[in-house]
Amino acid sequence: MLAIVTAVGSLTALIVSVLVLAWQTKVSNDISGATVLGNAMASDRDVDRVMLQYPGLRAYFYEQKRCPRRGRERERVLILAGMYADVLEGGLMATRRVRASESHEDWLSYSRFILVHSPTMRSFVQDHPDWWPNLTKLSSDLLIGPES
Repeated sequence: MLAIVTAVGSLTALIVSVLVLAWQTKVSNDISGATVLGNAMASDRDVDRVMLQYPGLRAYFYEQKRCPRRGRERERVLILAGMYADVLEGGLMATRRVRASESHEDWLSYSRFILVHSPTMRSFVQDHPDWWPNLTKLSSDLLIGPES
């Protein structure tokens, strides 16, 4: 009888431990998802701050405006394109890996929008496919060329 009580007690303790561990894992995944999303959004706000500082830059990413051929504005656009590509690639990678962020489709949609509306981004990403493989694939999937 004592052996049965001990076995039942041990089994109950094991079940409770597994349930607590499952709950802790879920909480940890939720925190990871929130952290990933928070980091991606913070990086996106950094790009927005540059556009706020230089309002004319926004048109190169949202309004189909072509990159200037030379000058200071060209340098700003290209630097911002690199920052933006890093942000979008990071957001796509992170939200794909951490499903608890529940925003991978949102990042896909946002990235598609920028690629469709920015000849500079398309060209920049396609010129460096190894740097931003997710954006390169997305750009290819959209069947848009660097200068479309």
